[in-house]
Amino acid sequence: MASFLSLKKNYDSLLAAVLGFIAILLFTHYGGIGISPDSIMYTSVARNINAGKWLLGYDNRPMVLFPVFYPIFLGIIQFITRIDVIVFAPVLNGVLFAIVLYLSGCIMQQFTATSRLYKAIVLLILILSPCLTDVYSMLWSETLFILWVILFIICMHRYLLNSSVKNLLLIGCIAALSCITRYAGVTLICTGSLLILCFATLTWKNKIFHLVLFGYISISLLAINLIRNQFSTGLLTGQRQKGIVSLHDNIQYFGAVLSDWLPFASFTKTFSFLLGLIFLLAVLATFIYRIFKQTRYRSFENIATVFFLVFGWFMVISATVSRYEPINARLLSPLFISFIWFTTQSVARIVKYISNKAIKISFAVVMIGLSIVLLLQHYSVDKITYKSEAEGGIGGYTEDDWKASQTLHYLQKDSSFFNPVIPVFSNANHAVYFYTGRSVFSLPERVHTNKVISLNATPIFKLIWFNSEENFDLLSLNELKQKKYLIPIKTFNDGSLFLCTSDTSLLNKKY
Repeated sequence: MASFLSLKKNYDSLLAAVLGFIAILLFTHYGGIGISPDSIMYTSVARNINAGKWLLGYDNRPMVLFPVFYPIFLGIIQFITRIDVIVFAPVLNGVLFAIVLYLSGCIMQQFTATSRLYKAIVLLILILSPCLTDVYSMLWSETLFILWVILFIICMHRYLLNSSVKNLLLIGCIAALSCITRYAGVTLICTGSLLILCFATLTWKNKIFHLVLFGYISISLLAINLIRNQFSTGLLTGQRQKGIVSLHDNIQYFGAVLSDWLPFASFTKTFSFLLGLIFLLAVLATFIYRIFKQTRYRSFENIATVFFLVFGWFMVISATVSRYEPINARLLSPLFISFIWFTTQSVARIVKYISNKAIKISFAVVMIGLSIVLLLQHYSVDKITYKSEAEGGIGGYTEDDWKASQTLHYLQKDSSFFNPVIPVFSNANHAVYFYTGRSVFSLPERVHTNKVISLNATPIFKLIWFNSEENFDLLSLNELKQKKYLIPIKTFNDGSLFLCTSDTSLLNKKY
């Protein structure tokens, strides 16, 4: 391992790590780390842990929609540094990104066929990738999960070289931690199990023993997490809706993301379904070939390919079965590095195999040209993103529009609005918590009919409405007006405060 991580052999990886760290600080220097509703849940749990409230979110309810480890990780750092999560997040993400880049460089140094030029180009692609820089500019659990993926690939390689119980336990522990960082961590369990099952060197007796032990270790923490969720709320992973997007469309979304990761994205996006299907089938065919031939089976490239295979199919199938945001670059970000390796791993080998000098030079020039096109494409997107964020902050609740919100400014100053006797609802309860520290209820999604009925049965409640917050799953103002009288309390340029009631005697009162 010392040789693998050697600074002498990986000085280019160290330079890439430094550049990656600087890149994240640059993207977050104006308004700080990007904050989404997920980020607010992580932040609130981390703060509550340090306040002695174990795993409670901003709504003072047990967190079950997300696994527990990432907010615990943030809480531990907050406890050690005594600095709030939001403040230290840019540096933390910069460090995590730097570690991912350095370890990725170390892995490429050990490819079965590689070169300094190939390694340098791929590291540049990773540094400039909008997919990675966007993720590491936000307070998201993917930032830690991607690191688990890279560590798993490294330790899985060690296990395939030396199939000892010690190495098996190590990959099992990494997979276990990944599962309680993101539920998608089950893909590492599947990746490890598939590689062990198809490993020709192991006898069947050892395979069965190793699979059982690996499975037991890797699933243990997730099982504890799910049991805790069930006892806390009666739900394993929170309320989940059935998928409404077809498998065909999810493969198309998958291909559309991949097209952004390839040169000439505007062209490749025109056949995104075909592109997605080709890659999903190509990784499957590659792995099947390596199973039968056992060629480079223990290589880093093969391990990354199997992860690509498992994670890619997991995403398109799970997005079809369960409903969440359409497949996008954020959801596929753990796949990006494996994707780049899969598409480029044979380049150095082909160059070495070509004996004709003219053909070898021509092939190398074409590959370098495509790399330059991709780098320029990524740089162009980064430049636009940086300019936008330098003017108004990163998209999310730290944008200038939210910071300048008259509605939030009023709520920060006038705490009397939050009457403990009258419940308060909002179409952006995350923003209310983030800027006021107050816990209010979210308007229910119309598909959750029991919650809608409960809200309609509430005789009186207050509503904080933000005009710019467009969540079409939540009840709209027009739907609320069909069941309640909405009495304006305050009106601002970006929102309004209402008293919602069925009592007509309150209509003529002033608030």
